[in-house]
Amino acid sequence: MLYLGIDIGGTETNYGLIDDQGELGDIKTIKTPMESLTQFLDMMGDIYDEYANQIEGMAISMPGIIQSKTGYAVHGGSLKYIKKMNMVEMLETRCQTTIHVENDGKAATLGELWKGNLKGIQHAIMLNLGTGIGGGIVVNGEVLKGHHYSAGEFSFIKTNSARTKDADYMFGFQNGIKKLFQNIAVQCELPIESINGYKMYELIEAGNKKAANCLNEYCYTLAIQLFNLQTILDPERIIISGGISGNPLLIQLIKENLSKIYEEELGEGLFIVPTIMGSKFGNNGNIIGALYNYKLNEE
Repeated sequence: MLYLGIDIGGTETNYGLIDDQGELGDIKTIKTPMESLTQFLDMMGDIYDEYANQIEGMAISMPGIIQSKTGYAVHGGSLKYIKKMNMVEMLETRCQTTIHVENDGKAATLGELWKGNLKGIQHAIMLNLGTGIGGGIVVNGEVLKGHHYSAGEFSFIKTNSARTKDADYMFGFQNGIKKLFQNIAVQCELPIESINGYKMYELIEAGNKKAANCLNEYCYTLAIQLFNLQTILDPERIIISGGISGNPLLIQLIKENLSKIYEEELGEGLFIVPTIMGSKFGNNGNIIGALYNYKLNEE
């Protein structure tokens, strides 16, 4: 039994076949339309037409606050043309199959919970490091949705007490990879467009201390929020995902900085230190989790 898995991102949309055990086939990528809902629906229709004769349904991951039981989108995050609409009803008028939709951060968490590094874990947090900070919260073995389906919107945590509407003081900006890359570009006197995850690690491995210091400071500010989340939720495990998490140096630096906070700033032995690890599925986790959401809703 095959399904069409689609992960709609703010820049690119990834899609491909996935079987009912979560095994993925070839994944294709297309640019996500940012201008209009009409272009978005055309893209989704074209993807569906490519696989229509092979699939039992469509499992979709996307940004925004999504009521996964009904498919209603309060908003679509970076997809500004999606607001207060039922995604399932709208898509099913074009794509004649069963469709289920989940928020991307929660989908990634579901994927790890079903088949990945959160399997069997009862209490956990997953953070996805991207343009902002997405992710999910696991309580009693289930992904926490929240009363308004917005649990796990970590980007909007404030990082100071300033009375301002400036997003600079939000967790999603402070620890979004855009700011990290900007800092490296400035410190290393390189054009911002030349900096990405690969270039960052290349600089660090070549002994560039300025790039290394930027990443270490990034991991320190991230570790502060991990401490805060630990005190609130007391997870057994925290999973870090996102493009830059593929290099083991990131997890190493997060652990080192978290240890400093616990031992040097707060006093060793006063607090429980969670297990920190990377995700099993990386960028494919959203599609795997979207299928798990599909299966849960169909049950």
